[in-house]
Amino acid sequence: MSSYVDKEWFYYLRGREILVYKLQGGVSTSRISQSGVFQSYDKELMYPDENISEGLRVEYTRVSEPFVTEALETTTAYAGGTGIAFVDGGGSSDTITDTASGFGDFSDGDKIRIKGSASNDGDYTLSGSASAGTLTFATGTFTAETASERITITQIPKEVSSPDSTSHVNLNKMLSLAVLDYCKAMIAERNGEMDKKEYFMKEFYSKLGDNESNKRSISVSFPSGPFAVK
Repeated sequence: MSSYVDKEWFYYLRGREILVYKLQGGVSTSRISQSGVFQSYDKELMYPDENISEGLRVEYTRVSEPFVTEALETTTAYAGGTGIAFVDGGGSSDTITDTASGFGDFSDGDKIRIKGSASNDGDYTLSGSASAGTLTFATGTFTAETASERITITQIPKEVSSPDSTSHVNLNKMLSLAVLDYCKAMIAERNGEMDKKEYFMKEFYSKLGDNESNKRSISVSFPSGPFAVK
């Protein structure tokens, strides 16, 4: 197969098909088409003129935690400040303490993300009681650290290894509705109802656009005149 496939080969997704093209160009380049010999002087995309004997390897990103225990909109527990300390309990449970008692929104089993500490940044799961001033974890979880750094503790989604009807997709509400429309479109296609498929695909892309627009915060300001009412 050709070298430099990362620069000279391109693909296009058409439904469930992957169309592969090769960059062809240069002076005095010719190829045979249905209308005769075609002479090309500029770069263009064409169907590959060689066999791909070993097949294609498609690399892409994936959702590492596709299903979670609760909706993203409910994972809102947060605490932060300079009064947070980490206690190594030795043979007993380790704990996090807060002099400001800001842990009231956390509960046993929550997954949290710690940032700003000297040596305990990372993701952890509460394995014991949770109160306004103390969070409890399994022994050996933390390195002892006194309160001094400005630390933030944020609740994050907890993965479900065996999803069921009570599990949630690891997406916000708008994207979850978009996924639902996509599934409806695929069902309509399977049933041969192409008009319904087109409708649900339009809804799918509309929700994707709404989700992106929700991320943008635009403010408009106008200069006030000397006689404006303030």
